[in-house]
Amino acid sequence: MVAQLIAAVTLVVQPQGQPPKSAVFAPSACSQALAGGPSGAVVALCQGEEQARQAAVARDEGDRRRQLDRAAGHYRRASGLALRTEHQLAALEGLAGIYAPAGLDEYDQYESVLREIIGLSPTELDPVFRLAKAQEDRALIEAAEETLLAARRQHPDQTDVFRMLAQFYARRATAMHTADTAQSRQPSSAPGGPDEQGVYRVGGGLTAPPRLDQPIYPPDAQAAGVKGTVIAEVVIDPSGDVVDATVLRSIPMLDEAALQAVRNWHFQPTIVNGQAVPVRMAVTVNFTLK
Repeated sequence: MVAQLIAAVTLVVQPQGQPPKSAVFAPSACSQALAGGPSGAVVALCQGEEQARQAAVARDEGDRRRQLDRAAGHYRRASGLALRTEHQLAALEGLAGIYAPAGLDEYDQYESVLREIIGLSPTELDPVFRLAKAQEDRALIEAAEETLLAARRQHPDQTDVFRMLAQFYARRATAMHTADTAQSRQPSSAPGGPDEQGVYRVGGGLTAPPRLDQPIYPPDAQAAGVKGTVIAEVVIDPSGDVVDATVLRSIPMLDEAALQAVRNWHFQPTIVNGQAVPVRMAVTVNFTLK
């Protein structure tokens, strides 16, 4: 059994269509642990890895989950038997992978295991960031914020903590702005018909006018590395020029650049009953760094 487990390494396969390279073997947690000599904890760790590999090639979802459940049992046993911290951490990392969204997707178990990892490696930030992301993905916003703030208090000199906090608050600002905009803005006219000012809303048989130019990527935004997609609502006059623009879906760092871009757009005039008419429609502004 131990001899078979020693062979547990991960083969990195060269993708098809690329020139062949020599095979590269990346040592697994199992093989690294075995380098220090076999033990009950190491054997259980290797069994967990093997079971997880079986889950990756399972014939159906039910079989996959059964294999992952067995792997979780092996990893938990390895953690309980481990006499060395690195072996316990390896087992817990394997267990976290089992309970993560890509595995069994069991949040309570995933959070519990991540907290165990954090307790064993208090100087490491990666498990803290994973916990905060899991909380945010579950809409546990206050918990995610507190997790990151606690990391900032414990690691006041780590720039990665401030970067993660900045990204977290940027996502929250975007989500809150989007929600507020959706609640406050109601269509002023039915699709295909005019509003009280005679502006037609695209839809209901009235097709969107084609643009006659391309968006201009603002140099300042490009230089700053800002990218993403903003959705704006524009009013186009009978000549095809944009006369009004407001943000519907916001990315705070891109909003002003997006509005500056759409105000320079020009569209083919929309004809209704033989006459050019103003129209209202939603547009997307994509900022992509090349």
